[in-house]
Amino acid sequence: MKIRVYYDYHEGVLVPQKYVISFRKGELPWDRKQVFVPVSAPFERLGVEDFLPDVVALTVTQGDMILSADKPGKFGILLPPLRKRAVEGGVDYWDVENFIIQVADLEELLQMSDFCA
Repeated sequence: MKIRVYYDYHEGVLVPQKYVISFRKGELPWDRKQVFVPVSAPFERLGVEDFLPDVVALTVTQGDMILSADKPGKFGILLPPLRKRAVEGGVDYWDVENFIIQVADLEELLQMSDFCA
């Protein structure tokens, strides 16, 4: 699993926009309820122009993410809603290679706890 953060300019300031988790086809345990991902630097920092649009990806919404006191320094991604969206969109979820999270959604999730304290 590899984590990249894509930056772009907003009101003249370079800010993180997309938190992208990349993995190989078939690497993700889709039969599980959730996977946990570390939130730790360093991660690869790229410009929005480096985004790979040809890779099969699913958007992870704030409602798809959880925190667990048992997993400090990590956040969870619920897989059943992602599987459902993939199937409804005509995509074989085993072909997915990226999860895309809006940085603002992830920041809001992390602020819901003492995670960042």
